[in-house]
Amino acid sequence: MTHRQTSDRYGFRFRGGENTRIEAFTDAAFAFAVTLLMIGGGHVPANVTELMGALRGVPGYAASFALLCLFWHAHYTWYRRYGIEDGRSILLSLLLVFLVLIYVYPLHMMFNAAIFSGSDAGAAGFQVRSWADWQVMYIVFGVAYASMCVVILLFYLHALQSHDKLQLDPVERLITQSGALRWTTGATIGLLSAGLALVLGSRTPGWTYSAPGAVYWLIAVCNIGLRGRMRRRMAVLRAPT
Repeated sequence: MTHRQTSDRYGFRFRGGENTRIEAFTDAAFAFAVTLLMIGGGHVPANVTELMGALRGVPGYAASFALLCLFWHAHYTWYRRYGIEDGRSILLSLLLVFLVLIYVYPLHMMFNAAIFSGSDAGAAGFQVRSWADWQVMYIVFGVAYASMCVVILLFYLHALQSHDKLQLDPVERLITQSGALRWTTGATIGLLSAGLALVLGSRTPGWTYSAPGAVYWLIAVCNIGLRGRMRRRMAVLRAPT
């Protein structure tokens, strides 16, 4: 007989129980988005040439799949930790599903364009021909990423507002605050990338064209710093008095 895990590695107590209807709906929507991602490239290959062309799109599929998994896991973790199912959390879940289904194709196109870095965007059936095309791609991707980060941020802000009802202890409140900071950072960097793409003109040096994409490396750097900060503060809270 197996026992359901009651807390995560940080000791955050899981308040969510079995999957609710909104969680099941969200899971199904993410699965549908992944299906659209995989079948959206076109028909089943009819020969070796078409097969090899389809396989060229695998890196783009993998990157897009990983990003979808990131947001799915964020939603899953939030529901497990807090177990809140009220009007606001349901509305935020539906908004997240809406954004995922709207942006699934632009995300895939952006990853293909970034991976192949040429005029041919791989198996996606479109081409990025000029800086104007790259500019649109960066802006759409930045807005898409930032908007989904904002939805997850609103989940965490909702949990912070409900801390008395949830009876969060100091460590759990710290983890919740850190989660809010993490997704604030993601949204800010997404908008920074989109804004940078917007202000860069066609006459700027060619090397600057990759700057809006390079901005996303800041997410990893910031997350390392935020995680270190959280662990230091957690050690202080748990230190014997």
